[in-house]
Amino acid sequence: MPAHKDQERGTWYAQFYYTDWQGVKHKKKKRGFALERDAKKFERDFLTKNAGSPNMTFESLVELYYEDFETRVRGSTQKTKKSMIEKHILPTFRLKIVSEITNTDIRRWQNLMIKKKNPKDGKPYRPTYLRSVNSQLSAIFNFAVEYYNLPKNPCARVKAIGKKRADEMKFWTLDQFNEVITCEDSQAYHAAFMTLYWTGIREGECLALTPKKVLDKIQSLFISETFKREDGEDLFDKTKNDNEHEVSMPDFLYKELRNYMDALYGLGPNDRIFYFTRTALNKELDRISEKAGIERIRVHDLRHSHVALLIELGYRTHAIAKRIGDTPEEVDRTYAHLYPNKGQDIARELSKHQNGIVRGAAPLDDDGEVYNEREVAESLQSERVFHDLKVV
Repeated sequence: MPAHKDQERGTWYAQFYYTDWQGVKHKKKKRGFALERDAKKFERDFLTKNAGSPNMTFESLVELYYEDFETRVRGSTQKTKKSMIEKHILPTFRLKIVSEITNTDIRRWQNLMIKKKNPKDGKPYRPTYLRSVNSQLSAIFNFAVEYYNLPKNPCARVKAIGKKRADEMKFWTLDQFNEVITCEDSQAYHAAFMTLYWTGIREGECLALTPKKVLDKIQSLFISETFKREDGEDLFDKTKNDNEHEVSMPDFLYKELRNYMDALYGLGPNDRIFYFTRTALNKELDRISEKAGIERIRVHDLRHSHVALLIELGYRTHAIAKRIGDTPEEVDRTYAHLYPNKGQDIARELSKHQNGIVRGAAPLDDDGEVYNEREVAESLQSERVFHDLKVV
């Protein structure tokens, strides 16, 4: 693997041929290396990476990993993954040969992560964040196992650090929300927080709403995309899990949203209803929660608050999942702790059937759950919920 001296610039360059995965031969040339060995290393790493060998460097594997998920993962998720990899993973493993990384290396890296402090507050990283970073490292090795002949994932034999779920989920009760929302004097923010609490949609989905997505005939919101502002640019992306769905609104929310839109001068059918960003929403929620004397929660926790309210009202997993655009499995995983009496409810229902089906007993649905009239109505597009609740 010869390297070449660039006489004019006084640097070195690598120049060689390679064959891509389609069998096409190419010429590769890269200039600007300070040392001959750097040019040779570039050629060696490039050819190893192109051959799909587990003897490539970890940095080369990550480049392949990036190329793969850029066509398969949402833009916001890509950014999150890259941030984790570049802050916490590459600094340790960048120059290591993938096939030579051991479970001992993984364990030592985990110990570094546990001791590491978040520069934002000087505190150790949250257990849920540590688990996410650990899972990201494991995902990279799984990628190498599946596509680049790595014999095994070195993370598989090392217990993961962190926790999958936070010890406590924060949410507001209806009374707490009503106390906070009375402190909001901005019509725009009031309408936004009411929409988030009473529909359970995500903040990005709320900020992407346009008049066209407010379905007047059935008083519902059509959720089809999410919004964020990045580096001063407004970006729209698909919803999580590409799940387009409609969310019905209670009458009072529909009226407030309609009155708010009517007050906006020159609002076009495809213009954003709410002009602010996620950061602004969080700051405003912090302000009014402090004013109300209620413990702060994140804007995203308004979604958890909505689900907690649905559970309190008696709605079951499938109805809730359909409403918030998640799978029943995800709802179970996230909110199971909010069903403290679920086991007792099942036991009581089974007790009725010791000697066979009791005449007049509540019928079961396809999932073996007792029919709930409100739950059945919830599945209808025209259903309106929460009419009987007192709202400020």
